[in-house]
Amino acid sequence: MDWPEAGDPPHNNVVGEDPQLVDPKNGDFMPAPGSPAANYGCQTFPSSSSWRAGSCFQVRTALPAPAEGAWPGRGRSCMTVTGEVLADTVWDADTVRVAGDVSVADSVTLSIEPGTLVEFSDFYRLTVLGRLVAVGTPEAPITFTTDEPGAFAADTTTAGCWNGIRFPWTNSLNGESVLEHCVVEYSKALGGEPWGGALSAEGFSGLLIRNCVLRNNAAAYGGALFCSHHSSPQIVGTLIEGNTAFLRGSAAYSLYAYPEVTNCTIVSNECLNDEAFDETGAIHSHISKPMISSSIVRDNSSAYYIPTQILRGKAFYTTYSNIEFGHDGEGNIDELAQFVGWGHHPFALLDSSPCVNAGRPDTSGLRLPLRDLAGEPRLDGGRIDMGAYEGSAGTGIGDGDEGAVPGLSLSGRNPLHGRSRIAFTTPGGRVSIAVYDVSGRRVSTLFDAVASPGTHAVEWDRRDSAGRRAASGVYFCRLECEGRAVGRKLVLLD
Repeated sequence: MDWPEAGDPPHNNVVGEDPQLVDPKNGDFMPAPGSPAANYGCQTFPSSSSWRAGSCFQVRTALPAPAEGAWPGRGRSCMTVTGEVLADTVWDADTVRVAGDVSVADSVTLSIEPGTLVEFSDFYRLTVLGRLVAVGTPEAPITFTTDEPGAFAADTTTAGCWNGIRFPWTNSLNGESVLEHCVVEYSKALGGEPWGGALSAEGFSGLLIRNCVLRNNAAAYGGALFCSHHSSPQIVGTLIEGNTAFLRGSAAYSLYAYPEVTNCTIVSNECLNDEAFDETGAIHSHISKPMISSSIVRDNSSAYYIPTQILRGKAFYTTYSNIEFGHDGEGNIDELAQFVGWGHHPFALLDSSPCVNAGRPDTSGLRLPLRDLAGEPRLDGGRIDMGAYEGSAGTGIGDGDEGAVPGLSLSGRNPLHGRSRIAFTTPGGRVSIAVYDVSGRRVSTLFDAVASPGTHAVEWDRRDSAGRRAASGVYFCRLECEGRAVGRKLVLLD
């Protein structure tokens, strides 16, 4: 209700005027330019000491209009957050800047809207004691990242990184936490809690990670994911690639836990363990029972002298998956996956891939989404494919298709010790494949000829162009075709 002095000092309210909000029907309640509410708020602010200790402080500011082609979900805005979330909260902004550690209190839900960029300004973490619901879409994923990705390196410094999403003994009575169509990148776990570069779940099972990408994260144990103390998170349709572990588990480390890994693609993760007798794998299981089905686990490297992708995995719980070096279990294979190797979804499958229609025949109870990581129908051809993608993810690339794009896939262990087989995919035409050292010097030419469309293979015997054995170290294999190029890192060990 109005009162006679509402517009007079000291009240100074604006009475009876349209606030001119941007788009209230679609949820954007920000004042539009020229609104009588713009620049009319309180001009006296409490000192920092008067804020409740540990409270979550949020500031929203306007940003310029979105660039052409940007996601048009709502008005451009930015929020700055830090501290404890004490009431059900929605982060609904183009950018949420995290300026300090954030924790979600018990019995509280933090929801994040599609298309939100959650950007950490330093080595801060998001701790969830209540519930986290971060559900994006293929067109508008939610991204958790650092504000300085160029400074990130796979080392034990805190430059260019943040400290991950943590579920430490979270109360399952709060309901299930969900990350769907999320990208989690450039995070590290260091110091006294060196486990789970991107995500960790301790004693908590109410976590669903579905159609997500976990990439470029690092930790001592579990480059991307760590679960322990009887936790059993569900990881479905997720791509885990490019992560680094310093000691164990380049992709994931399971300690007294029961994670369910379904239709995931786990590739190009690296463990930097020093000794050849330091046993590990991409998925490192210690007194655990990881349940792995319809997944692709290949080209993950470590110094362990026994070629292993899944350490101590149980055959009964490992089924219908493409696992490099092989693995006991029903329906498992060990064949080149034949990834597309190009574009927004390079780990989608060529039509000729042995992973097509080779996943688990019975998908009941697996909580598979209707669409895959790229937004394509999840079940096509009468049976599910292995990995996070159903076929070529709408790229139009198939076996022998002239629309195919160049791709490289290493068959065998990386690091390399001897002769190696390298598969390549080409749309046809002149193809050049060569190996270079870190200085850019060409070491050996493996192929330089006209190739027909499709997938082919060459071998490198670890010798340079003069017939000398290449020294231990890092090299790069580069394919050039039709004005395009793609490369893979090779690590040679004696």
